[in-house]
Amino acid sequence: MAAAPAAPAPAQPVTLEEYLRLVARNQPALAAEQLQVEAARADTRGARAFPNPTVGYSRQPSERQWSIDQPLPIFGQRGARIENARRGEAAAAAHAQAAVTSALDEAAHAFNELLVAQRRLQVWQEASQELERAGRIVRGQIEAGARSRYDGARLDLRQAQMAMQVAKADAAAQEAATRAAALAALPAWAPRAEGSLQAGPAAQAQDFELLWHEAGARLSAVRAAQADLDQARQKVALARREALPTPSVGVARVRNRNDGNYTQWGVSVEIPLFDRHQGAIDRALVEADQAALRLDAAVLAAQSSLRLALQQVQLKRASVLAYEKEGLSRVAPLHQMAQDAYKLGQGGILELIDALGSIAEHRLEHLELVKDMLDAEWQLRVATGNLPAVEP
Repeated sequence: MAAAPAAPAPAQPVTLEEYLRLVARNQPALAAEQLQVEAARADTRGARAFPNPTVGYSRQPSERQWSIDQPLPIFGQRGARIENARRGEAAAAAHAQAAVTSALDEAAHAFNELLVAQRRLQVWQEASQELERAGRIVRGQIEAGARSRYDGARLDLRQAQMAMQVAKADAAAQEAATRAAALAALPAWAPRAEGSLQAGPAAQAQDFELLWHEAGARLSAVRAAQADLDQARQKVALARREALPTPSVGVARVRNRNDGNYTQWGVSVEIPLFDRHQGAIDRALVEADQAALRLDAAVLAAQSSLRLALQQVQLKRASVLAYEKEGLSRVAPLHQMAQDAYKLGQGGILELIDALGSIAEHRLEHLELVKDMLDAEWQLRVATGNLPAVEP
């Protein structure tokens, strides 16, 4: 089965949903997981086949013999093999979906980092422009003799530092874009993320039991563990069926110079005298117990992740809303007061530079809170199995 062609790199900015579809479509690792499902289907086709007959021929000085033997799995071995192969298909499909979930999780964090990195660069660029506008005020007052050249020197130093911060933010944004492009298997792409960086109204508290009831059946890790358990239990049934002997029916045609031509019929069957395949059965039982414990572990981990995600999303959203209300609302007045104080001679250059730097720091602190909120919201989607519909 040939892999689907990779989706082309978009020229326009992409949303989170669009980016995740690209990742699911383009990642070779996910395509490999899907091929594992095809391999499991091939096993099912093989399990449906009947055993091949054995044809023999022998020759003696006065006799020739043609024979054919056909094994007959009359004790349910073939049906058990088919059912085991079908369970293998289900397990392979569940693990492929779990791989998609893992890839989307990594990609979503990369997208959020790119979105925030773009905004960080914009904050530093805006801060640089604000400093340049403040510089015109400072130079105007120096030329008017109201300020000393010391103010100009301090301003030049701060502008050099600001240029360095802009360059560092630009490098960080390009690094985030490169990582996002790599996850989408489009290394030459220069992605641009599109999304909101503002927190909406605080989410209402959600009930864990209700969310778990809805999420328990669609979480890929839990479904994969359940599929493994189903197959492991079927392997126990298969091992017990395989322990039963398979009779073989044979027919032979004999040509003898003395006795003439005649046909022989016969039945042969293994006698489970020494090897009763108990070792294979015991191993299958142990593997079923292991699969049951892994399912329990997967359920406990999923419940813990959901509880943590519920807690964190409430805390992170509350932090962003509180900071927007108490912190960002004072940025514009602080900026205006600093400029007015400097123009009126009530403040020095250090106060003006400090005020401009404080504004940038407040905006960057807000971005860090927003990044944490976006990651927490995504983790809640992962913990509830509420992921976008994508097809590798």
